[in-house]
Amino acid sequence: MIYFDEYGDKANPTILLLHGAMAVHTFTQQYELLKDFHLVIPHLYGAGESIALKYDPIRLKEELVQLIRSLNKPHINIMGHSIGAQLAVMLVAENPFMFAKAVFLSAWVAPNEKSVKMYCKYAPLTVKLLQYKWLIKLQAKYWRYTKEQTHYMLAYASKMTVENYQEFFKQTLNIEQFPQYLNVEIPMLAICGDRESKDIRDSLQLLAKNSYCRTLMMPKATHDFPMRCANDLNPIIYRFFKE
Repeated sequence: MIYFDEYGDKANPTILLLHGAMAVHTFTQQYELLKDFHLVIPHLYGAGESIALKYDPIRLKEELVQLIRSLNKPHINIMGHSIGAQLAVMLVAENPFMFAKAVFLSAWVAPNEKSVKMYCKYAPLTVKLLQYKWLIKLQAKYWRYTKEQTHYMLAYASKMTVENYQEFFKQTLNIEQFPQYLNVEIPMLAICGDRESKDIRDSLQLLAKNSYCRTLMMPKATHDFPMRCANDLNPIIYRFFKE
């Protein structure tokens, strides 16, 4: 079974938190906010304890379903960011009966060939930069990671390969392949930043085609808004999960 971290009382409602690419602690600014919940954070392929595993959303989805079943709860909540949000959309579309509520943050669900090629082209440079510890420390500070979270990211970031990093983009979810999403009838919330790429802003509109999915664009927010704009985001998330 996939490796995962766990916080809080298992007797409380569960939220499965699916982090963004390479950032196990994407939701570091939400852990304390959601202390009344049981939080489960799988280490997705290409990050943390799963850093050596090639990113494969289909295989990963199967492992996540196995993990959810092991929790022995009739329904859980789910929240994902970036690739984690893509996985969350896929899981909810195929297994809506497993979930009570879902939050999708910066979900890219409309792959753009030009964008994918661009990100893949710059992957070698990005991966090379991951070898510089001072740069990782700077990024962790910018994301407001704790000292322990920073040291952990340092331990796995340098192990990323160009091929695996490129898979994050090559395997972008195409929501057209999951038409059942339009029939999901659980409360859903999709959010992105107004300074994100056009691909992600367009994806927000696609998710809104399901009338059960409320959408919101965060002002002055870029792709890392769960860490950088927590003061604005957290009250929205808390109300959604508590209402």
